[in-house]
Amino acid sequence: MIHVFHGFLGSPQDFSFLPKREEIKLHDLLDLNPNLSIESHDTLIGYSMGGRIALELAHQRNFDIKKLVLIGSHPGLSSVEERQKRALWEDEVLSRLESSTPQEFESYWNSLSVFEHDQPIRIENQKLYASLFDHFRLSRQENFLPYLKNHRERLLWIVGSHDEKYRKIAQETLAPLGIATRVIDGGHRLFQNSDSLLHVLKEEGIL
Repeated sequence: MIHVFHGFLGSPQDFSFLPKREEIKLHDLLDLNPNLSIESHDTLIGYSMGGRIALELAHQRNFDIKKLVLIGSHPGLSSVEERQKRALWEDEVLSRLESSTPQEFESYWNSLSVFEHDQPIRIENQKLYASLFDHFRLSRQENFLPYLKNHRERLLWIVGSHDEKYRKIAQETLAPLGIATRVIDGGHRLFQNSDSLLHVLKEEGIL
């Protein structure tokens, strides 16, 4: 089974370009089964927040899975200062989620620098995502870097060439650990460059 997890404010439709096969399951983060069963022969694919969720699921199994593919995802913050700074920003996002109109939050979210090379996305009702965002805060996530080098043969990190923040993490932090990284043309929302992403997934033997 290949489990696919979309990003924050996204939907399973973001990965509708994947082959329509019985063994490919597109999960909805708003309705994610907390008791999701992952087997040793399963592959996990996650984008952004969905990547962090996939990373946690893999860690729960001590990385006893076939493959973990993370697209524009973060391995975890390593310092108290980073966590404090991130937590302050997360508080701001939560406040905006709960108080802004969909149009106001859509404008704010799409204007973030990490998305400057992406097409804007439409947001219908951001309040549905508030609890999801709060639950999966990066500032609370464990730093998985110490574990990743021991399971590098199961990892593939994919980042966009114009996604400066995450490309730097992949090339300067992950690649030196021996973790396979692929840089493809695009920004952070690599599902918007579906042809290139699909090509890499096939080339790497994921699909």
